[in-house]
Amino acid sequence: MATIYTLALLIIAAVSALGVLHPRYEDTLLQRVGMAVACLGAVAELAALASGYDRINAHITTSTGAALFALGTMLKKWRGPRMGRRRTDKHARQGRHPC
Repeated sequence: MATIYTLALLIIAAVSALGVLHPRYEDTLLQRVGMAVACLGAVAELAALASGYDRINAHITTSTGAALFALGTMLKKWRGPRMGRRRTDKHARQGRHPC
């Protein structure tokens, strides 16, 4: 069970870091902050798991990052498709709406 948990934390850390650092990922600031917090929490949880320390603070950080990302996604959907779009998008350059 610990192997599956460790693998899940590695996936969370890697995918979150990729999402935060990749310039073509269309997201809002709140989603990016949520992914960064989740990535840091997952790495801290992995370090605590490897060292045998208590993981509660790292787990709270990972959960907070996931909650921030979910909140950012909800706000993005609630506010419409234009929230989080950059002017470098293909549709914005062509003067069209994506819908």
